Amino acid sequence: MGGISVLILISILSAIFYFFVAIFLILMAYLLFTYVFESVALMQIYKNAHDSGYWQAWIPFYNKYLLGKAAHSNRLGGILALNNCLIILLGFYFYHFQSFHAVLFVVFLLLLLCGFVLDCFLSHKIFKQVSARYADILTLFSVLSLGVLRVIFLFLIRKSSSIDV
Repeated sequence: MGGISVLILISILSAIFYFFVAIFLILMAYLLFTYVFESVALMQIYKNAHDSGYWQAWIPFYNKYLLGKAAHSNRLGGILALNNCLIILLGFYFYHFQSFHAVLFVVFLLLLLCGFVLDCFLSHKIFKQVSARYADILTLFSVLSLGVLRVIFLFLIRKSSSIDV
């Protein structure tokens, strides 16, 4: 009888493990997708503005500053870059020490929310430069899709000459 219960317990634990691995892989795919599309969009925006440093859109964290610069909010872009850096550092802290600290986890969640809001706000400012008429609709769909459509919209408007850097 004891052997069967151990097998059931092991199968439950392995199912939980695979569930978390699947969540991790989905999260990594989402982050890679948003990073690539946002970097390509920013690179093209800066290339259209005849900026010789358009390749800098591929530098992690600095591309968030460039997003703020394209939206004419350098300070918010810098805050967003710092915010993303803190998110990564807290993520490494949780992974390395493998302990749960409620206060740090709440700070982590607040930083994630703040980063999402700043991303959407800066993208909204860029959308307004391209089409003031549809900027609110694009931002609404960006928020409802949890940011997936935000990078797609940035990618689609990347060649617009009305974006002033």
